[in-house]
Amino acid sequence: MYNVLSITLPFFGLIFLGTSFRYFKIFNNESAKILTRFALFVTLPPFMFINILKSSSKAVFNLNFIIPYELITISLLILVFIFSYYILKNSIKDSSIFALNSSYPNYGYMGIPLCILAFSETAAIPISIILIFDSIILLSFVSLFVDDASKSFLNKLKNIVFNLMKNPILIGSLTGLLFISFDLTLNKIFFDFLNVLAKAATPTALFAIGINLLSKVEKKTLNQISYITIIKLIIHPLLVFLIFYFSKPDIDEVWIKVAILCASLPVAGNVFAMSIYYNSFIKETSSSIMLTTLIATFTTPIILFLLLLY
Repeated sequence: MYNVLSITLPFFGLIFLGTSFRYFKIFNNESAKILTRFALFVTLPPFMFINILKSSSKAVFNLNFIIPYELITISLLILVFIFSYYILKNSIKDSSIFALNSSYPNYGYMGIPLCILAFSETAAIPISIILIFDSIILLSFVSLFVDDASKSFLNKLKNIVFNLMKNPILIGSLTGLLFISFDLTLNKIFFDFLNVLAKAATPTALFAIGINLLSKVEKKTLNQISYITIIKLIIHPLLVFLIFYFSKPDIDEVWIKVAILCASLPVAGNVFAMSIYYNSFIKETSSSIMLTTLIATFTTPIILFLLLLY
């Protein structure tokens, strides 16, 4: 248990440090935007790139890992969309964003640093694979169900590719995977420069999350976000655990632990950006990010403890 606390207490401590600074008005919304952009564009891409290089693993696109995990992502998206549309009576747009809330973990700002803290740079490869394939599937889902119906399939495909290429963390991950796949080397001075930037990634990203965390949950959104919280923090990791437990793939067990830990994370900030872009489910998404992040400070350490125990 001490090992888990030594990982999670500083991790979540940084988040609540950001929240406390926001509470005392030392930082504000504008500060959060600047720090979030700094983490997204400056520190997290080299953080992924450097840790992938350090992993020195050649086992990259392992279908025994990719297929089970993405089956859960696709199944969860579809089932939750149906639940939201037919049971909760949300619109197609709202149901699409509801489904994203329930299946899109906070890989970038929380998943990457937490997995590497917990499992060392060995975790860089599997989380990169999850990030790449989940991004493709989730963006495709949004494009198909939320984008203007009058758009052609080709235009929707262009939109997916364009959005993927705008993701700096994704670019950092892909570059790292290319380097280890083709045995490319990096100049030591440039490596050291990126390594300095990478060291700033974890505190910057977590502090930015904390600043963004201080907001109120509206009563009228409680019903919706309660379902999202249960699906995201309990059902999602449970499904990932079950599919790997029963399929018993021939892969490093660290990869499976990374997959389960990723699935246990709260809703990603990217979902809020999408809700604003499509002007749909905005208040509910903002509330679900806050609530799932708060609850994850208790549930994620428990899941990590169980993963390190076995």
